[in-house]
Amino acid sequence: MYCPKCGTKYREGIFKCADCGVPLVPDLLPEAHNGPDLDALIETNMFDPVAIELVKSLFDECGIPFFVMDQSLIPRQEAGNWLGWIRIRVPHEREAEAREILESIAHAKDAEPEA
Repeated sequence: MYCPKCGTKYREGIFKCADCGVPLVPDLLPEAHNGPDLDALIETNMFDPVAIELVKSLFDECGIPFFVMDQSLIPRQEAGNWLGWIRIRVPHEREAEAREILESIAHAKDAEPEA
């Protein structure tokens, strides 16, 4: 079973995408979604909701279409994402720019003084 919006694969017995809230389909069809092709999958090392919200706002500001996957723990685990990292889909032609933004956030977080 697959989400027609984000493409996440689910095990049998699940009928609704936990991230998108849409009914799952047995197979993905190329025309199954509307909008830009979010064909590049970026595996981040982020699981902090505050950092993800920062990413979302920066992508919006730059006009990068995106879809944040794995925002719920159970679907992350069902998809084999046991470490809980957030994955983001963006258009292939904007992938380098998206990765640059993610890297800048990671560097800023590493530079924070520890309390």
